[in-house]
Amino acid sequence: MTRCDEGGGMSFRKRSEVIGGGGAPPTPRNPLIGGRGPPTNPARTPGIARGPGIARGPANLPTPSRPGATSITNPSVRPSLATSQPTVSTGSSDVDKLLRHQGIPLGSSLAVLESGTTDFSSVLLRAFIAQGIIHNRLESKAVNCHGIVVGFNHHWARDLPGLYKGSKKDQQRQQVLANANKVSVTNANMKIAWRYGINQSKTEAKSETDDNNSAYEHYRHTFDLTEKLLPAPTPADISYIPLASSIQLVKQIKQIIERKVAENPNIVIRVVVPSLLNPSIYPPSWCQLTSVTPFIHGLREITRNYANNVVVMVSLPLDLYQETPIPQLISSLADGAIRLEPFAHDMAQLIERVHKSEPQRVTHGLVHIDKVPVLSERGEMLVQRSEYAFKNGRKRFEIEPWGIPVDEEEVDDKDKQTTKDIEF
Repeated sequence: MTRCDEGGGMSFRKRSEVIGGGGAPPTPRNPLIGGRGPPTNPARTPGIARGPGIARGPANLPTPSRPGATSITNPSVRPSLATSQPTVSTGSSDVDKLLRHQGIPLGSSLAVLESGTTDFSSVLLRAFIAQGIIHNRLESKAVNCHGIVVGFNHHWARDLPGLYKGSKKDQQRQQVLANANKVSVTNANMKIAWRYGINQSKTEAKSETDDNNSAYEHYRHTFDLTEKLLPAPTPADISYIPLASSIQLVKQIKQIIERKVAENPNIVIRVVVPSLLNPSIYPPSWCQLTSVTPFIHGLREITRNYANNVVVMVSLPLDLYQETPIPQLISSLADGAIRLEPFAHDMAQLIERVHKSEPQRVTHGLVHIDKVPVLSERGEMLVQRSEYAFKNGRKRFEIEPWGIPVDEEEVDDKDKQTTKDIEF
């Protein structure tokens, strides 16, 4: 195998010699001197084999750490189903599914925009904080998560939902399973049957389901909106930041995060900003872009600088600022954005009339997906409007596919009118 040299001569290379393989790389000719000199950029020289002991760049530059690499040991974190990034639950399984990641990836933010005068978004934010507190109670003296509530005091945490213990049938079933784990002759016979392949197919199917559910069994919990979280959260669980200037708020959030991360590098910090710019809470000076913009940019900076530990959720009453650029600003700077649109009075009455025999099927509004963390930033078109409906049920916040309800009474009346005999 031959190659032409720059001087016009021919050189030979052995067939067993790998081009660009191990050994010293070919030294390019220095165009300024005319002879062979050292390469201008050794780090970018092609053909250098990179072994485990060879650095990827200059020796004086540190290798950047992968975002979220140290937080995967936290029981509240699991890999995203879409991108494999470390992800935490929002406290609502249905919202986790809408976001495509089974939660919010670490280092991301979610904006919940709500139309009308309702406050359904507060249910999501409280479940988000309550989920972190439950993770702290998995082990004694464990601080796996910490919550930061902006603009409210400890009274906000009084309405945190408690864990859902299940219906009476579920509780009886759990009691039966607990009794079944006890040593008895029947259990011994069942183990023998499993050992020799009797009913093995059913047992294997059940074991596969159990394994899938137990891989991240503490990742997400179901909350009962009719119950309160007991015992009440402690200062180790939640920090409260009173209202101040936007720059001061961002500074205080950073200080808390730095202190908590220094104590535990694997901690997950959930920052919530309930009812942002609500006139009953925020002064008029906050309703100007000169105050809101630095605060939103500050939150975005925090999620980028602490991508291994921080997730942010913000709620905004949309109708109060519909004619201003504030909602667009928040949606564009947040990594994810969903919008809750409660039904108008006429539609709500129709739904209640249609489902009067099944009140558990009554929905309260539509859920619009404007943006999904990470995936929307990569260019995937994931905007969905009027495809899902939410209901703030007695037990939990649920989201389901939306379809226009049909009033069966009106249909029956039309059928009766068209089935009459007409005589001429």
